[in-house]
Amino acid sequence: IIAEGNAIIDTAVSQQPPIVAVAGLSPFGLAQQSHAFFHQSAMSLHKEFNVPLSEARSIIAACPDCAHLAPLQTMGTNPRGLRSQHLYQTDVTVYSPFGCFKNIHVTIDTFSKLTWATVA
Repeated sequence: IIAEGNAIIDTAVSQQPPIVAVAGLSPFGLAQQSHAFFHQSAMSLHKEFNVPLSEARSIIAACPDCAHLAPLQTMGTNPRGLRSQHLYQTDVTVYSPFGCFKNIHVTIDTFSKLTWATVA
């Protein structure tokens, strides 16, 4: 299911024209154009377009789709769900000694801390 969803998103994104430097367009303008389509975080805009973090945050605050969202958690924190089965964290680890079952899929319900691991 995840791979199918990723394929759909990859197709949608690849059909859009790339954001290229336009004569007279500043890094701030490029960051605005990029955020209007991809809705990246302030840190992503800061690193990709070399704009100050304060300007990247102002781009997000001015975006009608992102302005109403609460600020994200600070780095190093993992928010927990407010109820059971509300927020999951997932990860896939490759462990070669398992042979054909080398992909370990781990899912955690952050409310109950239930951990579920499967191999594929």
